[in-house]
Amino acid sequence: MSVDVADGLDGRTSSDWRVPAVAFAVNGALYGSLLTRFPEIADRVSASETQFGVVLFAAAIGGLLGSLVAPLLARAVGERSATLLAGAGYALLAVGVAWAPQLILLGGALLLLGVLDGAHDVVMNAFAVRVQQHGATTLMGRMHATWSLSLAGAGVLGTVAAGLRVPVALHVGIAATVALVAQLAIALGRKGMVAEGPPGPAPTADGPERPARPARSLARLRYVLPVLGLAAVAASYVESPGQEWTGLLLSRGFDATPQVAAAAPVLFGAGLLASRLLLDAAVSRVGQARVAAISGATMMTAVGAGLVCTLVGAPVWWALAAVAMAGFGAGPAFPLLFGSADQLSVRHGIPPARTASMVSALSRVGAISAPIVVGPLTDAFGMVMVFAIMAVGAALVLGALPRAVR
Repeated sequence: MSVDVADGLDGRTSSDWRVPAVAFAVNGALYGSLLTRFPEIADRVSASETQFGVVLFAAAIGGLLGSLVAPLLARAVGERSATLLAGAGYALLAVGVAWAPQLILLGGALLLLGVLDGAHDVVMNAFAVRVQQHGATTLMGRMHATWSLSLAGAGVLGTVAAGLRVPVALHVGIAATVALVAQLAIALGRKGMVAEGPPGPAPTADGPERPARPARSLARLRYVLPVLGLAAVAASYVESPGQEWTGLLLSRGFDATPQVAAAAPVLFGAGLLASRLLLDAAVSRVGQARVAAISGATMMTAVGAGLVCTLVGAPVWWALAAVAMAGFGAGPAFPLLFGSADQLSVRHGIPPARTASMVSALSRVGAISAPIVVGPLTDAFGMVMVFAIMAVGAALVLGALPRAVR
């Protein structure tokens, strides 16, 4: 394994897990802090619903662009340094979003924030893969669970801050300062850092050897990448509607009270968190491919049950249980997809940042396109289409995810 002497990498301890852990916590906390204050941000710039939708779309496009350029940043400075730089930039841009006094400035800040978010998403997952390889352990479940916990915690604090009428810029500024301090502390802790280069044979006097790529390996790679991409897009068509549309589904499809309807995305998120907390132990026990198959089967069963509940007019609690179980099934999908960079880097010499870029970009394509698909179909055929679209996504995940990570 190559060692970047300039970065002080000695590869003798496993303390590097703190770098991606802090990165995942920072990303989730900053996102959650902004989410809770978006209504006040929109009011401050006098944005209509359509105008605010446009600036949020700018953030989504920025995220896609950031996902695509992240491998260049990782190649230039290494995955560890790229993680810290992107995280610091994300914190600073979050303050810019909270402060922006005009709609055009808000749109520009959200576009840049999206770029930093997309880049941070890629490089923190790529560095988590490096740490995972170095420690010969599984980390992705815990890392993504850390993100979910930070998002939820920041959401609760943001709700309290909004209730206490804490100014948006002050609230987000405090969150960004904490994020910067945490990352600075990690940056100054230079002991126990793992090498950021690709794993492989030890370097020779003539330079590092490249892993052999026989024709069969290249043929396998051409098969794996499209399947990996399909799984990433399909998983978005489960996770995105599960978070964004299930509340409306229960409200309009089951005539649920506002309190019960509001519980739907919360329970979906709780399911995501629960399965991600269990993921690393499950992968260690039964392997990635089997966990992926169980994940897809759980999603299919849950959304299928939800579809039946919607069609027959079952009690709302049955639908709520189906939503929670769908979240539990969906939880492992993206950690497993990002974790597939481990095997692709070892078997095919693909840098983890490149695989993470592909997964992140395609997941964002799915998240951007899902509302465009779900909205018109529910208008035309009713709220049952929420579960129907999730069922199609779950079926594709069941077919593609085990093959992608095998």
